[in-house]
Amino acid sequence: MLIRFTVENFLSFNQRVDFNLLASEEENHPHHVVNFSQAQSRKILRTSIIYGANASGKSNLIKAMSFAQKMIVEGIEKSQNIPLIPFRLNESNYNKPSRFEFEFYVANKAYAYGFILNKQRVVEEWLFDINQTEEVSIFERREQLIGFDYKHPLFENISEEDKQRLEFEAKGTRANLLFLTNCAERNIKRFHLFYHWFQEKLSIIFPHSENLLLHLLSSMDNDFFNQTLRFFDFGISELHFEPLALEKDREMPYQIKEKIKSSFPYGSGQVQFISYSDCNYLIKESSEYILDAFKIFTVRTNAENKKILFELFEESDGTRRIINLMPILMRLRENDTTIIIDELERSLHALLSYKLFELVLNHGAFNSHHSQLIATTHEVNLLDIKQLFRKDEIWFVEKDNLQQSMLYSMTDAAVEELNVVNGYLKGRFGGIPFIADIETLGWKV
Repeated sequence: MLIRFTVENFLSFNQRVDFNLLASEEENHPHHVVNFSQAQSRKILRTSIIYGANASGKSNLIKAMSFAQKMIVEGIEKSQNIPLIPFRLNESNYNKPSRFEFEFYVANKAYAYGFILNKQRVVEEWLFDINQTEEVSIFERREQLIGFDYKHPLFENISEEDKQRLEFEAKGTRANLLFLTNCAERNIKRFHLFYHWFQEKLSIIFPHSENLLLHLLSSMDNDFFNQTLRFFDFGISELHFEPLALEKDREMPYQIKEKIKSSFPYGSGQVQFISYSDCNYLIKESSEYILDAFKIFTVRTNAENKKILFELFEESDGTRRIINLMPILMRLRENDTTIIIDELERSLHALLSYKLFELVLNHGAFNSHHSQLIATTHEVNLLDIKQLFRKDEIWFVEKDNLQQSMLYSMTDAAVEELNVVNGYLKGRFGGIPFIADIETLGWKV
C-alpha cells in the first residue's frame, strides 16, 4: 500500500509537497481504513480523490509518480540524459536537482525509498525501514558511493561471497541509473521485494493511454464480471465469451496478434485482457505456447426472456469504459495493489465515477483487501463527505501567486461549518467548474 509520496522541483511543483494516505482521527467510514497491528502500526486509507481546477497541477502530481516509477522500473540507457523537467518559473531551479520519495507498506513492513537526481546523474538514493519511532537505513547512496547497513534483518545470514557481490554491483552502478534498478537488471534478489512493488503493485493510468490495452489477470472470473456489470445497472444480464481461432480471426489486425503473442506470460496460468478500438478479448494458454482467444459480447434479455448478444460497439461509452476497467477492478481484489487514475472524468461520467468508488469502498469483494484506488478529477459531485468519502481522503491542488502547485488535505478544514458560497466556491479550495447539490454532499450553507 502507498503511504506517502513527496516531490520537489518537478513540473509545477517548486517546493516539496507531501501527498499521503495516512488516516486521521476521523470516525466516519471506518471500513475505509486498513489497520496494521504490527510493530510499525499504521492506519492507511484505501482511497483518495485529488481535486483541482484545470491547470492547477493535479495531473502533474501523477506525472511525478509516473516519472519516478519509470526511472525505477525501466531505467535509462547509458548514453542518455535523464528526462527531468524542473520547475521552470524559478531560474535558480534549472541547475537544482529534483527529489522523489515513496513510503509504502509491503510484506507487513513500511519502507521509504527515494532519490535525488539531475539530468546527468543520481545525486542521492536511499532505502529505509521506517516505523513509528525511527527510520533505519538499509542502504544510502551519495553520488557513486553506496553504503549498506548489514545489521538490518534484510541482510541476515548474508554470506561473505554475497556481500562482495553486492559491493561489486554497487560500485558498478552507472551514474544515471538507480541502484535499485541495477539490482533488478543484475538479478540481485535481496532487493526484489521493493522493485517488484513498483513494477507489479503500483499501476498508473492516464487518459491518453495507448488504444491497445493489455492487462494480466490471475484468472477468468466470469461471475465477477457479471456481478460488477449488474451493480452499474446497465441492463446487461451477463457477458458472453465467444471462442475464436486467434490465428484465423480476420477482425484482429496482424500487428495486434503479434503483440499479444510476444507479451503473453506463457506458463504462468494467467489470462490476458485485450482492449483495442471497440473490441475486447480474453486470451489464455490452452496448451504449451498455444493461445485461445475469447471475444467479449454483452447479453441482454428481451421481452420474451430470450438472451440477445450485442457487440461492444453497440453499447454506450459508459458501458464500454466500465468493461475496460474490469481488469483494474479485478486487480483491486488482489492484496496490496495501488491503482492511480488521472482525470477520472475522461473515462467515466460523474454518476459512474461515483458508483465506481461506491463499489470499491463498500463491496465485500474489495474491502477485505489491502488495495487502493486513487484518482484525480475536477468533478465536484464526488465531494460527498456524508455517503462516499472521509475528509482525509480528499485532497486539493491549486497554484499560488508564484504559479507553483500547492497540495493540501481537507482533513483540518471545518467543512461542516463552512459557508460554501463564500468559501469553497470562492476559492477556499481553489477554482471549481461545477455546482452540485450542496446539502446532499455533506456541506452546510
